[in-house]
Amino acid sequence: MKKVIVFVIDSLHPVVLGRILSEGNAPALRFLAKQGTYFDRVISSFPTMTPVAMSSMITGTWSDRHGVPGFIWYNKEIGEIVDYGATWQSIVKIGPEKVLRNLLIKLNEEHLNPQTPTLYERLEARGYTTGNVNFMIHRAINPYRAKLPFLLALATRFRLTQADVSGPSHLTLGQLVHPPFSGLSKAYPRGAFHRYGFNDSFSGKIAAQIVREGNQPDLMVVYFPDNDKYSHQHGPLRSGPSIEHVDSQVAAVLNEYGSWEKALEENVFIVTGDHAQSTVGLGNEYLINLDRVLKSFKRLKATEEASEDKDQEIAICPNERMAFIYILQRTKEILADVVGVLCKDTRHAQIAWKVSENLYCVLQGGTEKQLLFSRVGPYQDVYGQSWSCEGDLSVVDAQITGEKTIEFGKFPDALTRLISALEARDGSRVVVSAASGYEYLAVGGPIHSGGGSHGSLEEEDSSVPMIVAGMPVRLEHPRIIDLVPMILEHFLGTY
Repeated sequence: MKKVIVFVIDSLHPVVLGRILSEGNAPALRFLAKQGTYFDRVISSFPTMTPVAMSSMITGTWSDRHGVPGFIWYNKEIGEIVDYGATWQSIVKIGPEKVLRNLLIKLNEEHLNPQTPTLYERLEARGYTTGNVNFMIHRAINPYRAKLPFLLALATRFRLTQADVSGPSHLTLGQLVHPPFSGLSKAYPRGAFHRYGFNDSFSGKIAAQIVREGNQPDLMVVYFPDNDKYSHQHGPLRSGPSIEHVDSQVAAVLNEYGSWEKALEENVFIVTGDHAQSTVGLGNEYLINLDRVLKSFKRLKATEEASEDKDQEIAICPNERMAFIYILQRTKEILADVVGVLCKDTRHAQIAWKVSENLYCVLQGGTEKQLLFSRVGPYQDVYGQSWSCEGDLSVVDAQITGEKTIEFGKFPDALTRLISALEARDGSRVVVSAASGYEYLAVGGPIHSGGGSHGSLEEEDSSVPMIVAGMPVRLEHPRIIDLVPMILEHFLGTY
């Protein structure tokens, strides 16, 4: 049986990949695309943030089941805001130790729903070996000890020098967890200036080494992170050079088999992204300042713990082009007041909240358009999901066609993805998704004026390309959650 290698490129934009493939500037990816099946529209999670999307990719579920809501979110269980290190300012304010614990330990061992198995866990339970190279979600049954480099340990005042984490048969997490280097260690870009091994070249070199040394597991997931930063800085449509660098890393892995044809004979290769990005306008008018807009409400700070004694009313958790506004007390009254403030602004493409059990409301900012929807009803979408709807479907750019079929436009799979964000863990919240070109500004969140951003329900943030080479694949309306059943079917013959 063929082994499977999955290459995940952060913020991979379908237009950019399509362009560089047509220009011949990515020979390895072009080879795989020509030999396999190419999809230019695979739908990501909501919010389209890396921890959420990766959790969906490796569990085959959305966040209402896997339990990771965003990059910044409110954890009702502990009464605190969770931040995986969105900005260096937030790292300093919250404390490096706390951020590192969240990202390195708690994300996989606590935040990811223990009742929702990862692909690694499912395959290894059936006797297959699996591997992870720098992919953020890695939970499995094998114990590892991550050792922090001196400067990282110093940043935590040596309160965190090592951490016990779990992973598949093979686990690489930068220079924190890695196999012995093959050849000169300096050939592996690491240290503070190379994000301690969390970079494309390190990922590629480790993956190539694993193949070269005959240690390739049945499934290996390899993550290339650099394109996210490049797209944020230069804009997603200018990320060609970054993708071409990833291509060189993919080529290095293919070269280890002697020829690319032999690599394809022995493996299934899947290339995709976690999410894409869209361009943010240049100028303050494209930043939606939630701190200012919601200044009349008493806000939970990132360094605080929620307490009724402190009379905190809301927690604002920005995730670039989307945001959670959690309601901490007097739920009905404050939720209505928050919605009342937000609904006046046309820059909110969607404002959504849960009305009652299995009933949700979404409205469009600056208009009176509103939609009530629930699961199970007379209408069905292209994903086979059934719905009951009352109101204006244009709020999510949808329409009913033919035999009671709901078709989505620029907000793909909008209803399911909205529910996933509204039901991801306990707590009442309002979810906002920005209109094209806009981004949310709030304490703790990064901003990218004139560059690229993501997070929203909109198609450009939400659609990634995918290449599947080495096996037949039939997916009419692919989503990133389809990776798990597709790979399970390859190994087990059934999902």
